[in-house]
Amino acid sequence: MSHETERYDPVAAFSAFGRTAYGEAVSVVTLSLCFTLAVLPVVTVVPAGVALVAVVTRAVGDETSGEKTTERARLRLFWRTFRAELREGLPLGLVAVGALLAETLYLSWALSTGSGVALVGAAVGVYALCFGVVWTLRAGSLRARGAPSLLRAYRDAGDHLLEAPSFTALTALLVGVVVVLCGVVGVALPLLCPGLLAVLEVVGYEERSGVGAGAVVRAYQGGTP
Repeated sequence: MSHETERYDPVAAFSAFGRTAYGEAVSVVTLSLCFTLAVLPVVTVVPAGVALVAVVTRAVGDETSGEKTTERARLRLFWRTFRAELREGLPLGLVAVGALLAETLYLSWALSTGSGVALVGAAVGVYALCFGVVWTLRAGSLRARGAPSLLRAYRDAGDHLLEAPSFTALTALLVGVVVVLCGVVGVALPLLCPGLLAVLEVVGYEERSGVGAGAVVRAYQGGTP
């Protein structure tokens, strides 16, 4: 087990998630709306996700360093990043949409048959989709921190996630929880869910490979990072 994995504290990361989501509430909503607009063509989901993480990475970085970016600057960064990632991101988006469609069809079939084995398979498929979301968001984190290309970021993200499989599994579970809770509220799905998932990713990355979740919490409390 690596030193990076050993020091990972999911409790601290969860605390940082709450603090950051509260402190960046306006950005969470505005960025979620931008994401919702950006994914209207559906196949643009990957570039939109990468852009979302890029902005939240900047926001958290500014907070921990004592700087501040305006909402307008964050929106500009979102759309600039989104356009820049379209060429590499569209093929990946097609794969993501195909996987989602296949899982939706399988889940419908499993529910119609009522087979226990089929339902277990469907549940595994849903969890795999959550892992796919985690993988895309981690690729966004690496891209925001200088990965030379989106494809390279995806390859490195896979390695990065496998270094801490238990925490990766926990993150995928939390992704599912956030999506379900937002789905129950209904309007929260387009207004909050994308931004919250990006916050979850960024604070998790900071805990594993950045300044640490504790520093993020202190920054949003107004203390010294």
